[in-house]
Order: sequence, then C-alpha cells, then structure tokens
Amino acid sequence: MEPVTVWWARREAAHPGLPALLDTVERARRDRYLRAEDRDRFTLGVAITRLALAPLLGVAPEQVPLTRACADCGDPHGPPRVPGGPHLSVSHSGDRVAVAISPHGPLGVDVEQATARMADVSGHLLAPDESAADERALLAYWTRKEALLKATGDGLRIPLTNLHVTPPEMAPRLLTWKNRPDLPPRFTMRSLDAGPAYTACLALLDHPDAPIEERPAAPLLTTTAPR
Repeated sequence: MEPVTVWWARREAAHPGLPALLDTVERARRDRYLRAEDRDRFTLGVAITRLALAPLLGVAPEQVPLTRACADCGDPHGPPRVPGGPHLSVSHSGDRVAVAISPHGPLGVDVEQATARMADVSGHLLAPDESAADERALLAYWTRKEALLKATGDGLRIPLTNLHVTPPEMAPRLLTWKNRPDLPPRFTMRSLDAGPAYTACLALLDHPDAPIEERPAAPLLTTTAPR
C-alpha cells in the first residue's frame, strides 16, 4: 500500500527560487503577509506541495492543479486541495512547515510551537472531562483536535470542545465527537516528530492500514535552488 507522506522543512530552507512555483493567486496571498517569516512559511508550504505532487500527477510543479476555493463562498482563501486527489494538508508554526499527502482518504496535519499563549485557550479547547497539567499537554490536545477538524474539512467552525481525544500521555485517538458517533472508529491518528519545542499530529480518515512516513523536504527544495 502506498504511504501517507509527511514532508518536513524548516524556514531556513526558503530560497529565492521558490516563489517562481507559485501561481497568481498564491503570489497575491504571499504578498499580503507583512512579515518575512510568514511569507517564507507560506512559500515553503506551496512549494513543497507542488514539488511533492508533481511526480504523482505526472506534471510539472507549476502545473499541479491546486485550488483554494472556499467551500462556502468560492473565494480563494480556503485550504489547498487537488480536485480528485491526492488529499493534502499543510501546517506551519515557528520555523517548521509540514505538508501531508495521502493517496487514500482525507487527512489533516497540525504542528504547533510551544508558546506561553496556550494557557489562554484552555477554555475553548478542553472538553469537560479533559485536563492539561501544562502547556505541552495543551499543545497535544490542540494539535490532535486541529488535525481532526482539518481532515473533516470543518475547521474551527466546530467548537474544539465538541471533540474528546485521549490525554497527552496516551497515543492519539478520537474518543467521541459530539453528534457524530460515526467518526471515532473511522480515524487513525499519529503523533509526529517535529523536533524539540514542537508538537504535531496527523489524522487520517477511513484508512487504518495505510503506512505513514515522515521525510525531509530538503531534497525536493534543492531542485529549485538558484545555481
């Protein structure tokens, strides 16, 4: 069975050759970011997505048919996707960028850097029977639930408190989803290795036997580096 692949990059991997891979919509979105670090993270996410999908689809990276059309309004501000697949999910935080690609079912990936701000979100994050002793525990809950909501396409339109997941000291698993009893048995979840000071999780829908591989994106990115 083909693997689900999670490609990892650090912000330092961004280089001047990458913006050439972006289409008109992506360049306009990139230009709206005021901070260089935000532009780099966005550019890396798009570039890795295109470079990883190109050989799977048999096209040049610039020709990968990515769309960001919002499911609600049609405007190009939604998460990236390829009509007809493969499925993909992108996340970035701090100097980490993750791009997850699945030839199987929908998936979601989320990576978060440890910051003091997490204490402020506990009331919006934890279900009544969930508790977190510290910031790292909060990050575990956050990334697990974000990955699940990305996989279903609901995003933050669904309260995080509607989801009940295993505690941080246990392997990630969806226990209950308010008003959606069909979902827990359909999800496979995996904690990912994002490095020190980061927490990351992958959620895959309907394919429990699919292998999951984590790979560095550097070999992809060097193919477009200026000579």
